[in-house]
Amino acid sequence: MPVKTFGCAKIVLAAALAVAWLASPCFAQAAGSAASKPKAAPAQASTAAATPVDSSSQVKPASAQPAPASAESTKAEASAAQHKQPDSTAESAATRAVDEDEAETEDDDDLTRNDRRAAASRPRPIAFDRPGHLDGIAAVVGDEIVLRSELEAYAYMRLAAIGLNPDSVDTKKLLAECLNDLIDNKVLLVRAMTDSTINVRNEEVENALNNHINAILRQNRITMEQLEAQIRIQQGSTIARFKSEMRRAIREQLYKQKLQQGYYFSAKVNRRDVERFYARYADSLPEVGESFELLRLSLRLGAQDSVRQAAFDKIRAAKREIDAGLSFEEAAKKYSESPDGASGGDLGFLAKGSTTELAFEERAFSLPIGRVSEPFETRLGYHIIKVEEKQGMSVRIRHILVRYAPTEGQREALVAKLDSLREAVKDRAGFEAAVRAMSVDNSTRARGGDMGWLTLLEMQPAVREAVQNLEAGQISAVLTDGNIFSVYMVSQRADSRRLTLENDYAVISEKARDIFAQQQLLDNVKKWREKIFIDVRI
Repeated sequence: MPVKTFGCAKIVLAAALAVAWLASPCFAQAAGSAASKPKAAPAQASTAAATPVDSSSQVKPASAQPAPASAESTKAEASAAQHKQPDSTAESAATRAVDEDEAETEDDDDLTRNDRRAAASRPRPIAFDRPGHLDGIAAVVGDEIVLRSELEAYAYMRLAAIGLNPDSVDTKKLLAECLNDLIDNKVLLVRAMTDSTINVRNEEVENALNNHINAILRQNRITMEQLEAQIRIQQGSTIARFKSEMRRAIREQLYKQKLQQGYYFSAKVNRRDVERFYARYADSLPEVGESFELLRLSLRLGAQDSVRQAAFDKIRAAKREIDAGLSFEEAAKKYSESPDGASGGDLGFLAKGSTTELAFEERAFSLPIGRVSEPFETRLGYHIIKVEEKQGMSVRIRHILVRYAPTEGQREALVAKLDSLREAVKDRAGFEAAVRAMSVDNSTRARGGDMGWLTLLEMQPAVREAVQNLEAGQISAVLTDGNIFSVYMVSQRADSRRLTLENDYAVISEKARDIFAQQQLLDNVKKWREKIFIDVRI
């Protein structure tokens, strides 16, 4: 039985917010480069919400991940459809589009011979078999709607994701299943938007919009001017209107994501839960790629007492000025030795569990909004932080950092100590003994430095580079992270392996928590459906 994850079950996280619009008839004739001269788009039935797009010749969406069509994206198609006279059927329109393409000259840069063959073999769009019918409402959920074109687009993308042709399935049954999924998504949206603890800031929406548009430009190798031209030619719209519609779609998606994240972060699983999950899904868990069993030994480079005292005096001076009325932003600009000091020390939002500095994270999440901490120490130096805002399991903070740097002589002496250790240790037992005797890494010291199995992708870049060419039993060169100096021993390595409870409990536990959180959310969606007005109109 395959393992379900967020994004693959009934509640789908739409990672490609504009994919429905980019795959729609309004955009389906855009050239892959968008740099060649634009051609007039052939008339197409506006109800065909997801005309197949040949990846070799069409402008690609910012993500290929299947996702439900955004209602806001498909509303643009509905609006455009009101100004067009649709052809008799979507199939005839697609056929004429192919005929026109095949009539192009041999040196046409927009479509190659292979592109034409691919276009001719494309399956027909999924539709309601209502020739000439303009876009309409498939369902009403509270104050939200599901458009017919949105439903058709989602159904097509579900089939495309598993490589099926619409002619090979029961279309009526498929559309019914897809409509149920989209209604669940709208129920989730309605619930999220009425949750007073969930807030979506305009800044978040703008950042997501800009990132998405930049991804479209980058993946299709086009300029903003060329994208604007395609929107104008293919949709008869403007970039301003496109952005406005996308903002609404992105805002809705962020509301749903934040509600889902709340369930994910609050989900708890115990050892018995994880063991039951593994017993049920072990055969479905994917193998992991090239992996290494690593051991780590870390030493701390301490600064001279006089250097530490000078740093502490500086951070205390910053705190005194803040207490006397100086704004935190100005104090950060004046005192902080962190790169973000020039911008007032703003670190943005910090998610719980996203840092390795537990002292820093504990203070960030325990401080009330608006409060400034007392100076405290981490391996990076001395800090003062201020909490600006809290959202669920994230907190937005500003900080001031004053570092204390050891002398170069101390640094060289510590590197030499670790180098001599590398020469002296001959096996795992010797490395474990050295770890227990001197390592400052409390998370692995009791286990002789054992970090467990890690894939190359799970390693920090510096660690990956240092160990990827080592054989079992070899020790890496010295790596530095702030004032922590470390060496890594490769105990074992494998090109691929299966996940096991013994070696990968944390990974399996995380997957189990995903499933439990998802099931809890799905159960609640069923309950919410009973309390929200739903009117199915097809």
